[in-house]
Amino acid sequence: MYKIIGADQKQYGPISADQIRQWISEGRVNGQTVACAEGSEDWKPLAQFPEFGFTAAPAPETKPPAYTGAPLTRTEILARNYSLDLMSCFSRGWALYKENFGTMFVTFLLYVVLLLAVGLIVQAALMAVGVNHLPATKQLYFRPIFIIFSSLVVGPALGGVFHVFLSLLRGQPATAGELFSGFNCFQDLFLTRLILSALGGACMFPYIMSVTIKLEPMLERMQQNSGAVNPQEMLSTFMSAYSSAIPLLLIGLIPATYFYVSFYFTVPLIIDKRMGLRAALFTSFKMVHKHWFHVLGLLILASLVNIPGVCICGVGVLFTAPLALAAVCYAYEDIFGRQNA
Repeated sequence: MYKIIGADQKQYGPISADQIRQWISEGRVNGQTVACAEGSEDWKPLAQFPEFGFTAAPAPETKPPAYTGAPLTRTEILARNYSLDLMSCFSRGWALYKENFGTMFVTFLLYVVLLLAVGLIVQAALMAVGVNHLPATKQLYFRPIFIIFSSLVVGPALGGVFHVFLSLLRGQPATAGELFSGFNCFQDLFLTRLILSALGGACMFPYIMSVTIKLEPMLERMQQNSGAVNPQEMLSTFMSAYSSAIPLLLIGLIPATYFYVSFYFTVPLIIDKRMGLRAALFTSFKMVHKHWFHVLGLLILASLVNIPGVCICGVGVLFTAPLALAAVCYAYEDIFGRQNA
């Protein structure tokens, strides 16, 4: 049994070898049609499968087919259904990553540098006005300030990352410097990041507040005298605070995960299809809900890909995250579609 990528860039299968031979005789597929044998993740032209009898020299291994058709309109998107093959997304993402490693790695590295830089600047500004000397619970009231100022950069920069990755996926030239193209949609990408961060923060606020209240006495003692708390007491207090708040963590994760998954594709819809904020939020929500758990599975797998990177002192994420995002970009293209070239 086999799976193939048709001329319309959609995946078909599993289908039998006899069915493929019939399609070859009818001219519906040819030696350049990309296929994958069942149980394998190796996508290659049919000419490289000896069982189909192509006499021409096997074509070299190709990268995943580029999406070259015209983009669908919003009406067309909302009217269509889709299937989401998670393994195919990651296998195609891996092939794209190998083909464009330098550009994708540097683009994501620039994004991380911007994220860290804006975080340090905002934290330094808050420290300059003495926020770090306030009780821990009062410091939480300044968290919205951090979210607002970080969203000014992080939102547009993330849009730029999607722009670069989607361009490469479609076989279009792209450079890491195009990360800054996200600032062409500054307002909508800034507001997207702000809204989604605020939703996530609101869901997790009871958990964060519970932990902070339990830690506050110890943190105040440490502010007054850094040696007032020994390591054993510190470890015990932290474990007690976090473990006792686990029910609140689980309760908060349910709506936070729901919003995260439902609105995940808002950023690429804004940067790629130039949708306004409201249209992008609505479109992401409607399309994801056609197969919500499939998209959840995609994002869980993307997170699992990053676990080895986190284990390597966190630095490995610079190498694993672009792969995960490449897979997500293929899922985006499968969901929101393009017309036949």
